[in-house]
Amino acid sequence: MSACDDLTGKLFDPQLGREILRRLRSTFSIDDREFIGLYVARREGDPFKVLVATILSQNTSEANAFRAYESLRERLGVSPEELSRAPIEAIEEAVKPAGLYRAKARAIKELARVIVHEGVDLRELLSRGEEEVRSFLSKIKGIGPKTIDVLLANWGYPVVPVDTHVRRVAIRLGLAPPNAGYEEVRASLERVFPPKERLEAHLLLIKLGRTLCRARRPRCNACPLTDICAFSQTCEKERS
Repeated sequence: MSACDDLTGKLFDPQLGREILRRLRSTFSIDDREFIGLYVARREGDPFKVLVATILSQNTSEANAFRAYESLRERLGVSPEELSRAPIEAIEEAVKPAGLYRAKARAIKELARVIVHEGVDLRELLSRGEEEVRSFLSKIKGIGPKTIDVLLANWGYPVVPVDTHVRRVAIRLGLAPPNAGYEEVRASLERVFPPKERLEAHLLLIKLGRTLCRARRPRCNACPLTDICAFSQTCEKERS
């Protein structure tokens, strides 16, 4: 195993979290058109639509997710009532641009079915608190913790959703252990970033992961966090 892969997770104080945010803000801007969950939350303010958009964004590009969302909206509509009635084949066809369309269509269909069957108002559910939201949504097949956290974060809850980019960046920075699972990475990041800045941290870490801290050939020489990054520092020692 390379020393670059043998990193020890570190627990940093919030002061370092603020410094990370300061540097990332000076490097990146946030455009909601780059994040479909954020875009739908801001433009439509409908929690069901945010969940659908987030499902579509899994394991694909934002551009593909946007195309699939627009296709679904134009063909069938994006409401629990419309999608609970729609044939699964029609949902599959509509969301094909997002890839993994069968699994995503099943998750969307089941989400719509449960909401209609149980008569749940997602806005009212969100007013009851984080645990109520998690308890309800986690029972629905195809709705994972990241999807739930994206919804919570966009409704003002102090959580850091963890996608592939966020997990990779957190581990490379040394903010989480190399083999950390979803909940451990999220908890580590929530110890680092102040509650009111956690959604912004999530978005900026994604931007960093997409552009510089890529899975292959990370551009460490262009990264604003090089001097506080465990991955970069360890790899530099290996090269010297």
